[in-house]
Amino acid sequence: MDAPTVRHPTPPLTAVAVAPILGGDLNIHDEVEAGSDVRRSLRTSLAELEQSLDANERRGDALGFFERLAKSGEKTVRQPPAAAQRALDLMRREVAIPALVRLVEQDPVLAQSLLRFANSAAYNAGAAQSTSLAECIRRVGAQGMRSVILSSMVEGSFCRPGSAYDAMVRQVWEHMVRTAPIARALAPGFGIAPDEAFTLALLHDVGKLVVFDRLGTMRAELRRDVQLNAAVLPRVLKSLHEALGGAAALRWGLGRAAVAVVSAHHRSGESPEASPHAECVFLAERLDLAQLRGETPDLGRWFEEGQLQANIEFVMPIVDRLSGPTAGSAFSGDVTRG
Repeated sequence: MDAPTVRHPTPPLTAVAVAPILGGDLNIHDEVEAGSDVRRSLRTSLAELEQSLDANERRGDALGFFERLAKSGEKTVRQPPAAAQRALDLMRREVAIPALVRLVEQDPVLAQSLLRFANSAAYNAGAAQSTSLAECIRRVGAQGMRSVILSSMVEGSFCRPGSAYDAMVRQVWEHMVRTAPIARALAPGFGIAPDEAFTLALLHDVGKLVVFDRLGTMRAELRRDVQLNAAVLPRVLKSLHEALGGAAALRWGLGRAAVAVVSAHHRSGESPEASPHAECVFLAERLDLAQLRGETPDLGRWFEEGQLQANIEFVMPIVDRLSGPTAGSAFSGDVTRG
């Protein structure tokens, strides 16, 4: 990894703390504006992609698939389960723990996610395993509880679009759950809440799951596997997943700032927004892919490519630790371990 010749003492990482972006209300003005941005981005990306297809790529079900995406727009994203929606609403109103416990008790999936999350290494700090939902909620706190809820929602997006694509779904899901704990570990270097970094990194490729979910729906309608040229789906995923991920964040009421992070996490373009949350997710993804490919992390190049504004001296010691010989648990962590 490239490193400055002189290493200065690393300042306290809490010196640049950034306000949280998850959990706040999405007011009407922000919702309308964010929705307009998402719809515009999705329409533009879809039109450009369709126009770029050659004759071979247009064969099969490609045009029918694009037509379905265009008609449904941001509503391509399914509504989350009712229990998860109610839980997020309660979190925004900062209700008492007993009210959350009663709600979680009604959803076994949410309850299991909470128990796994609260008893993971990130939270139990050597304490005994807890089976008390109230104790688990106290242990993870407000941001952790949002991570539990949203993790459950993302996991609910996991689908089986057909044998030709099931392996790709698994690869996307595994990348998402590896990236989340890396982002949590990186969060202090960007001055953001670790649980927010975890959640946003877990969400970052949810747009790809939306694509696969739509393929699954189309498969059910056609009563056969969807037929696409081998080159089409990778292009669809690359071109549309950020916009569809932003649509998911919007539909789930996460707030305009979170929508912006998910919908632009690759930080492409001439002047990406200076966002510590987006920068953290960008770097976490690069680290995961480097580990997967057996590559040496190149922090200097990544900072340049992503136009990251964070202090590299804050981030470098964390990357060194994550990339060291004892880094296995940090890179292989998943949602079930928090």
